[in-house]
Amino acid sequence: MIGDHHLIAQGVREALTGGLESPGQLQGFRSRPTESLDQPALESEFVEACRIALAKLVSLEDEGVIAVCSARRREGRSSVATALALTLARSQAQTRVLLLDLDFGHARQAELLAVSPAPGLAEFLEGRERRLRLVSGGPNNQLWLLPAGVHIGDRVRLFHVFKGAAMLSVLRERFQWIVVDLPPLVGHLEVSPLARAVDWRVMVGRHRRTTLADLRECSEVLGDDGPTGFLLTGDSTRIPNWIRRRL
Repeated sequence: MIGDHHLIAQGVREALTGGLESPGQLQGFRSRPTESLDQPALESEFVEACRIALAKLVSLEDEGVIAVCSARRREGRSSVATALALTLARSQAQTRVLLLDLDFGHARQAELLAVSPAPGLAEFLEGRERRLRLVSGGPNNQLWLLPAGVHIGDRVRLFHVFKGAAMLSVLRERFQWIVVDLPPLVGHLEVSPLARAVDWRVMVGRHRRTTLADLRECSEVLGDDGPTGFLLTGDSTRIPNWIRRRL
């Protein structure tokens, strides 16, 4: 049974009380003692391209929430979200970065970072776990993952509870940066309020896959409520890099 919004928010706030004195440990959160985020299998050129795109959208001295969006699946959204979170964790000392996986139907972040997919946020929102589970790792243990978990109820209802409990605001109290991996915008209207409520949005499209019609529909969903960047993945051109730099 999904719990009361106020009690959920209070539980998260209590869980976040106490600081980050020990690397890899966050008071009030459930975590296996030996659990740690692994290095994702992302090419260095891909991560660098994401870093450059991010630098054009935000200043690394800023703080806030970045939503990573795509029109549909298999467009590289989750990989981009992971790369952006790694970039932010590397940017400054003592910068806490949360990678928040909200794609309850097809969660990828736990797989990309080689940790167990459950328990996660879904179990907490559905009342099957009393505490959230976060896993730390990455550069100087500054990166944290809140996996989506495995839901048994309605995914739309999970978004309703997440928003109603103001969980994003509560999490912002403890993390300088939050990178949110959202479900595809097309066909998931429940995502729209959250996509509009963040500080920045990164729209991911895939070369020769994402259509202009998809981008127009996503533009209508996102509106003009905040700065939005676009990142193209899957560009498989055979032109050597040293030539492309001169074009």
